[in-house]
Amino acid sequence: MVLSMNKLSVRIAKEMIDREKELGLLVSEVGKASVVDAGVKALGGFEAGVLVSKICLGGLASVSVTHFTIEDLYLPAVAVSTDHPVEACMASQLAGWRIQVGDFFANGSGPARALARKPKKLFERLGYSEASDEAVLVLETEKLPTEAVVEYISKEAGVKPENLYLVLVSPASIAGSVQVSARIVETGLFKLDALGFDLRSVRHGFGVCPVAPLQGDALAMAGRTNDMLLYGGITYYLVDYPADSKLKEVVEKAPSSASKDYGKSFTELVKQFGWDFLYKVDPSIFAPAVIVVNNVRTGALFRSGRVNCEVLKKAIGIA
Repeated sequence: MVLSMNKLSVRIAKEMIDREKELGLLVSEVGKASVVDAGVKALGGFEAGVLVSKICLGGLASVSVTHFTIEDLYLPAVAVSTDHPVEACMASQLAGWRIQVGDFFANGSGPARALARKPKKLFERLGYSEASDEAVLVLETEKLPTEAVVEYISKEAGVKPENLYLVLVSPASIAGSVQVSARIVETGLFKLDALGFDLRSVRHGFGVCPVAPLQGDALAMAGRTNDMLLYGGITYYLVDYPADSKLKEVVEKAPSSASKDYGKSFTELVKQFGWDFLYKVDPSIFAPAVIVVNNVRTGALFRSGRVNCEVLKKAIGIA
């Protein structure tokens, strides 16, 4: 049986629509598409964030709320596990579709990316394709989509507008913060891929990441949520790999601590550079705080990185 991430995610989107009031959502129709607001004008919440995260992961992962300890401080956290890490994280969850139609801008995540093949080179490399007459896309945005946005997305995904589901979150919402922390497994895979590691050898993935406390606006939250991933995110992967020596080398380079810019707080960088902060640091810092890899072929276990409580507490204003 061929898994369809879009079909799996449509079920979750329909569940959200059915539970609109319970989850604090606002459901509407724009250009015949179903629009589920989980955190732009809607209040949303933790449970909405969990369901948004599951959609981002193409319905191929478990997501739950847990807790995280930063010395004497307890924060909510997200735990993610998947037995389909490459499909769920790279072919769906990765925010690889930048959408701009008129004055509307959003980063698109979720299984509709696999239909539109955004970005194309990544899907060619992954060798992943999917066919579906229904599509779901999660949009990180501050605005509601227009009919022109619906028309563009449905055309790119190859589905009728009435078969398109758009789920909206603002980075400054609780659901938005939850779904960013739920990118922890993806963050590690993205770094492994950047290091030239063959992701096809990754069999399973697990991760835990604290959820950033809410603060003011989307830019401020972009700094905080990145700090949670890079200085508090913990990942664990099971791989089937032939060479332990090579695997050890990769793992040592994988955490954020391997970057020359390690220790810089993104919460502070956004104050200085605004949205340009993304281009003011060494790209290799975009990685989990901790990575643990178990080679199922040899039984070896490799670990690298550490949770940086000092930066985390500074990021949320705790001295």
